[in-house]
Amino acid sequence: MRRIALTALVTLVVVSAGCTGLLTDDTVAFDADEASVSDSALDSTGYEGTNSTEQTIQRNVSVGGEERTIRITNHYAVYARSGTVDGVETPEMAQFVVFSSPGAEIANQTLNPVAQLSNRQLVERVSDRTGGVSDVAFVENRTAEALGSERAVGVFSGTTTVGGEEIDVRIHVTNFEHESDVIVAVGVHPAEVAETENVDELLAGIEHSGDED
Repeated sequence: MRRIALTALVTLVVVSAGCTGLLTDDTVAFDADEASVSDSALDSTGYEGTNSTEQTIQRNVSVGGEERTIRITNHYAVYARSGTVDGVETPEMAQFVVFSSPGAEIANQTLNPVAQLSNRQLVERVSDRTGGVSDVAFVENRTAEALGSERAVGVFSGTTTVGGEEIDVRIHVTNFEHESDVIVAVGVHPAEVAETENVDELLAGIEHSGDED
């Protein structure tokens, strides 16, 4: 399974998170706290970390006719597990990513548009902008625990190309606010693989700002 769906989602969130306004100083910094998956959840599901990155974006925006500089720091971590697809052993058969972006709130107004996007909108934007996952369709909504609360998880079907052949995939997406940050978590796996239980365990294992609930 290639990383295109997850990488595209991360890129989308990073770009969207930079669209802020109502700044009062020459430079305003918004820093997210790191989000990750606990070692115990990784051990029980067979997933391993493949990438963990901090990304800082700085750009100029026009506010009230004046130029301001904003700096946003995001974090994401990618995990994967090997498995067999159509009789072929695949090193990254299933993938899971957790992403944290600062809520960027000023005067009780949330400036990060990611917080306003539904799970369906996140998946549709990834599909429209990248073409990496096609024929995206809604399957169902369900709930799963993450960071001490029940979260809405959207499940979508789609197809992607691996080794020149199309395969059906399932995409699990949740998007919520926690401790002033926006948390996005995504699981992607072949449709033929029953992976929901593992995805839910990874969601339950998300840690953010030391919160291990």
